[in-house]
Amino acid sequence: MNVCLRENSMFQDFAYLYDRLMSNVNYNKWANHIEAIFHKHGKKPKTMLDLACGTGGVTSIMASRGYQVIGVDISEDMLFVAKEKARKLGLHIPYICQDMSELTLHRPVDAILCMNEGFNYILNEKKLKQTFLRLRHYLNPDGIIVFDIASQFKLSSVLGNNTMAVNDEDVSMIWFNNFDEEKQILELRLTFFERLEDEENSLYQRYDETHFQRAWTIEELTALLIESGFSHVNTYGADSLETPSRRSHRIYFSAM
Repeated sequence: MNVCLRENSMFQDFAYLYDRLMSNVNYNKWANHIEAIFHKHGKKPKTMLDLACGTGGVTSIMASRGYQVIGVDISEDMLFVAKEKARKLGLHIPYICQDMSELTLHRPVDAILCMNEGFNYILNEKKLKQTFLRLRHYLNPDGIIVFDIASQFKLSSVLGNNTMAVNDEDVSMIWFNNFDEEKQILELRLTFFERLEDEENSLYQRYDETHFQRAWTIEELTALLIESGFSHVNTYGADSLETPSRRSHRIYFSAM
């Protein structure tokens, strides 16, 4: 196997492989769970912001269901993929490249989403509180925010200090994990191999990225939300509206 090496910062090359590597994710199921949370709290939002929207998996589904959605992400590469996806689906979705902690919108919205562990990528309490304050500012008075996190249990005990891999015919990924117990931060060193269109030489392109995720507890996030002006903070499992267990891998939150 011939390999070309290329190293980049977070969510650059990964953006163009993301949907292929995440092909097993059921975004419709996520959208159904979000709408179940809306229904539980009697919310019928019309306008919506999807933070850390990535390649627009959730954004495009919510737009196709009739919501007026804006997508925000810090990665220009992820947004490029999201825009192409929306174009192919015939959806008109405004996408904005912004750091969520410095969020600026033209007007408030009825609902704010942040799915697929977006807040785990904020590593310190000050920046996360700043983000929550921005969300409170741009949320209509009767609005709701819904987000998920990778749980402290998942980051520390499941991913922890393990090595994992995903492999198919055209793209493979290996990631080496290192969890810092003191800082509660998981370092993920990702290596991708993409098969190029060169049948004679079996050429693969190699990409390397390093990601960091903070393991936030329910108690920490609830306190920060309340300090930022939210109330009625609720948590749910990934597949139901029941309270998550301490061994849940993914935890949903809502706050109003």
